Amino acid sequence: MTYREKILREYRTIAYYFGKLIIGIGVVQLIPIPMLMFQTSTFLDFIAFIAPAALAIIGGYAIVKYTINGATAFSMKSGAVVVTLTWVVAVILGAIPFVVTGQLTWLDAIFEAMSGWTTTGLSMVDVSQTSPVFLFWRSLMQFVGGAGLAVLMLSAVVGPEANGLYEAEARSDRFVPNVIDTSRILLKLYLTYFGVGAVLYMLSGMTWFDAINHSMAVLSTGGFSTRGESIGYWNSISVETVTLVLMILGTTNFSTHYVLLTQRRIKTLMDNEVVAFFVLMGITVPLILYALVNTVYQGVGHTFRIALFQAISALSTTGFQTVPFTHWTETAVLLIIILMIIGGGTGATAGGLKLYRISLAFKTVYWSIKSKLFPRTAIIRHTLNKQGEEVVISHEHLLEVAFYIFIYLMTYLAGVLVLMFSGFSLRDSLFEFASSLGTVGLSVGITGPDMPAAAKVAEILGMWLGRLEFTAIIVAISKLVKDCWQSLRS
Repeated sequence: MTYREKILREYRTIAYYFGKLIIGIGVVQLIPIPMLMFQTSTFLDFIAFIAPAALAIIGGYAIVKYTINGATAFSMKSGAVVVTLTWVVAVILGAIPFVVTGQLTWLDAIFEAMSGWTTTGLSMVDVSQTSPVFLFWRSLMQFVGGAGLAVLMLSAVVGPEANGLYEAEARSDRFVPNVIDTSRILLKLYLTYFGVGAVLYMLSGMTWFDAINHSMAVLSTGGFSTRGESIGYWNSISVETVTLVLMILGTTNFSTHYVLLTQRRIKTLMDNEVVAFFVLMGITVPLILYALVNTVYQGVGHTFRIALFQAISALSTTGFQTVPFTHWTETAVLLIIILMIIGGGTGATAGGLKLYRISLAFKTVYWSIKSKLFPRTAIIRHTLNKQGEEVVISHEHLLEVAFYIFIYLMTYLAGVLVLMFSGFSLRDSLFEFASSLGTVGLSVGITGPDMPAAAKVAEILGMWLGRLEFTAIIVAISKLVKDCWQSLRS
């Protein structure tokens, strides 16, 4: 078999799985259609969802039908190509309903769909002027994007040889050895939490529509709301409490959930990410409280309630708000920016650098200092607590984490500069791009239809890179370029 024939065989397999994933997206796009029958809708509203759904299903079926699934193994590199291309197509399909109905321009619609699928929550629409079906579509994109396109399709459509898809979506933890069973367990947990969350929201005073949308958005750590004031609309301690619990569940590694539920070991909660989360809350919430009490808000209790909610919303990368940030002090805003950059847990629905990498970075500093204090002959074990078990960390893995943090921060700097050149202040640029790259959704109010095109594009790319954690995109692009070059040379 020649090199070109080998490449052709591999890309037929890639096309095969890409087609299956596209069919799945088409099916998802059919879900909002029944809602149109129970509200005042036009023929154009139906076309807005039916057309892209039909395009995805028919196109995906044609790809699957006329490609040969000849490969027995499916590498992470091949999975990266499939996942990267699928996310691009998903965003385009998700944008079509907004464009067809004339609600948004193509750029704004792409922004909205990217924000939805990546579970960011920054928005271009005025929710007070948007019909319920389109609000539901935004929440549904976040819900599906939070679970992961590959995870959903692996659990329902794709065969067991497609392990590379799971890894390509920035997921490495498995509850059980088989990746298909892992995907199905994750999906069951996800749907269970969603159902319980929706019921609790209704018991807290939300309508069924608000409850379903917010349960989808909070569990996916997305942040799209049906109200312009976000969670602050209800000004309810019970609503905020339900939201806090769901945000913590959504940002915690689902393998930690599984171990805790199945083995019922308290030491599971000593996981490095769980500990890091509560340590950060213990440090930042009092600092935010100190920065805001009796200056922006009156009363320790009221200010603590705001500080706690917004700190968890930022660190979990959910993006719900109970208050605007317009009058916050510089210190409080800086702390929120830091939390958004750090982000939530790995193997969860959260974005950001991730608590695992940050805790590992601090551990590396500790190990480095320790090595200077001990004799050269001393052996220092590099271990980290993962779901209650000590895991050995290799030197190569430490380098990978350091490289990722460097790439992330350089991208963040580039995005901030683009926003500043677009006319925004340093403070607002730091905040908004931390929110988009970390797929958070909190905003100081500068993201909207009037934002310059360059800033919108920067945030779109930031959301995309942040959701797929750079790796899949870098691997996919490098593979495509390399294979094209090698094919031309052979």
